[in-house]
This record gives sequence, structure tokens and C-alpha cells, in this order.
Amino acid sequence: GHGNAGLASNFIDLAHAKVKPGGIVAFVLPIAAVQGSSWSAARRLLMDRYKDIVIVTIAASGNFDRAFSADTGMAEALIVATKRNEGDTAAVQPALFVNLHRRPETLLEAAETAQLAARLRETPVAGSLRAGDQTLGSYVRAPLNEGGCAALRESAIADAMITLRRGELLMPRVSEPRAMPICLLGDLGNRGLYHLDIGTANEEQPPFRGPFRIVPVRGVPSYPILWSHQASLERRMTVEPDREGEVRPDCNARAVDAWRTATRLHFNRDFRLNSQSLAACLTPERALGGRAWPNFRLHDANWDKAIALWANCTLGLMLFWWSGSRQQQGRVALTISELPKLAVLDPRSLSEAKIRQADAIFERFRDANLMPAHEACRDDVRRELDRAVLFDLLEWPESLLEPLNNLRRQWCNEPSVHGGKS
Repeated sequence: GHGNAGLASNFIDLAHAKVKPGGIVAFVLPIAAVQGSSWSAARRLLMDRYKDIVIVTIAASGNFDRAFSADTGMAEALIVATKRNEGDTAAVQPALFVNLHRRPETLLEAAETAQLAARLRETPVAGSLRAGDQTLGSYVRAPLNEGGCAALRESAIADAMITLRRGELLMPRVSEPRAMPICLLGDLGNRGLYHLDIGTANEEQPPFRGPFRIVPVRGVPSYPILWSHQASLERRMTVEPDREGEVRPDCNARAVDAWRTATRLHFNRDFRLNSQSLAACLTPERALGGRAWPNFRLHDANWDKAIALWANCTLGLMLFWWSGSRQQQGRVALTISELPKLAVLDPRSLSEAKIRQADAIFERFRDANLMPAHEACRDDVRRELDRAVLFDLLEWPESLLEPLNNLRRQWCNEPSVHGGKS
């Protein structure tokens, strides 16, 4: 159980204490249980002490269409698992993710769907769930900690994302995976401050947690901050700070210490895929990161532009979406504590000439307007950005252009990406 996960996580502790070895637990939980950082201990318990784990979710759009509960307006997951016997040291098995295209409408349909899902244990790693000539959904086998497999309409995307996180990319229509220089963001630097450790907009009585009072920009700020979202001002990869920090009484030394963490590189903490364009951005000069845009301090500031380019090309968007929690439709949240675990292009693999080339590519695209992320498949600028990053900078062969276009369309067609928008 975890306080941030809510009371639902405590029921996993209760069930684990009550069920005997060989017994089965079954939960209907928020889909954050499969992806959220606060649920990581619950997932570890299931992986270590249970087998035959099945996660059933609904890959649909609409607030109520992704829930199993009749009166719930958020995505849910049905999790079923069998408790291992004491001393069972068998290797951890992959979980079976079953992703329905819609919620069953009757008890009979639900029972038949459950029987079909139960027969998937001897089938290939991924495929479709079919009843006659009707496709009810898809399935994929993957480690439980690959929570992006939940509520996924196209199982081929799971292959692409799981392999990409491991340093190679396997796309449909390509016989061999493509080696990719991928690492964790945390290997390249450190996250910035949590927004409450920077300040708040409210007047407070001391002691103050953060040294700043957050106010609108007035002239040339001493402590600029990129604090909140305004989608219309976030179409370009360079974004101006929208707030400044006013130093609170007797907090000058703490303000200077906070400023030492300021950078140009910021990541989108709560990414509305179907209205916002950027997973990451650069401010014109160093700035602190706020609630919506925490900043990240790379060990080498010369990597900033390469990382911003990667984060906003289609594969970067997909990895961000894969790593975050998709509780609400068309939105992915990645907490500041999980940000270091984000898989990104490894700039350490690039020569000095390639770093300079990345800088030139960024300057070429810095003032270009990008459409919302869910429209990447019809965004000419995003497609050109993909070509510049993948085919020019990373020197992909032209033969991979068609598979990449197909993968981009598949991703944009995911309900968790478009959230019901055209």
C-alpha cells in the first residue's frame, strides 16, 4: 500500500495476507496500478509472489468506456493472479495483457470474453482476441513492469517500445531490429527541484518550504520560472518562462541555492497529447522548472538540444507516452521522481560533429510550429523533424521510412493518445 495510490492499494496487502498459496486474487483497480509510480511496490509484490498474472483493460476512448465499474469515470484494470507456493523459486513469468476494444455489454458477452481470454495461455506472444470473425481486442505477453502494454489497441507498438527501451527498435515490416543508442535520462544528469521546493503563488506564514513567491513576469525577471501550461504558447521547442520568483523574507540564500539548479531543458510533467505539442522544451536562457515543466540538469549542457530534439520526434513522444501513467484519456503523466527513468537518445554516443549537427537541426526547427502530439501522423513539421533526427543525425537507411510512417500512424490511432479527438 502507498498513501499516494489511495485506499485501493491497501486492498492488495489485505488480499495477500488472506489468500493461501495456490489461491487466486482478483482486483478491479485504477489503471494507474499498472503504470503509476506509487503502485510500484504493489507490482513488485505481484511479480515476486504470484504467477499466471492477467491484466485486462479496455482500449477505448471516453471517460466511462474504459472502466469496468458501472459508475466510474476513469480507466480501470482487472488484475487476476495466483499466489505461489512457499519456496517456489521458478523464474518470473511474463504477464498476459488483454486489451478489449470495448467493455462487454452483457453478462453473457463478458463470460464468453473471459473464456476466450483464459485460452490465451498457450498462444503466441501477441495477437488478437477473436470470436468467430469478430475482433474483441488484442493481447501481448510482457513483464508486469511494462505497464504501457495496458489499454493498447495495436500490440505491435508494444514490441517497438519494449525493444527500443533496451537499445534496439523492432518495427512491423522490418525483419531485423535496428540498434539504437538509448539510455535512461537519469544516466545523463539530475532532475530539478520539486515545484513546492521552489515556491507557491500563495502568501504564507514562515517557515516557507520554497524560497519564492510565484508571480507573473514583470519586466526582466531575476529568477525566471517556466511554471504552467498554455498550449497556444507551447507549439515551438523554445518556450518563454511565464512566471518569476519573488524572494520571500530571509530566503535570499535559499533562493540562490535553488537558482543553481536552473537549466534550459524542461520536461512536460502532465502531457495532454491531444492538445499539447511538446514532451520537452528549451527556455531561451536558464530558468527554474515549475509544476507543469520541471527542469532537468544534464551533466553536459551541450546535450540539451539533442535531448530536446529526441523528446519531440515521434519515437521520443512514444517513449514518453509508454513510460507515463495514462489514467485520463488523451493525457500521460510522468512524475518528477519517475523522470530519470525515461528512456532517451544517448548523446554520449554522438561525436562532437554529430552534437554540432544536432545543434544545427534544433536551430532549424526552433521556430517551427508543431501540431498537437496526437496529430503527428499528419504534421508535416513533425515528419520532417523525424527525418532530420533519425535519418540525417542517426543515419537510418531510407528503407526504414515506410515502416516508421506506419508506426507513427498506429500510435496516433491509439485511444489513449487521441482521447476521442479526430
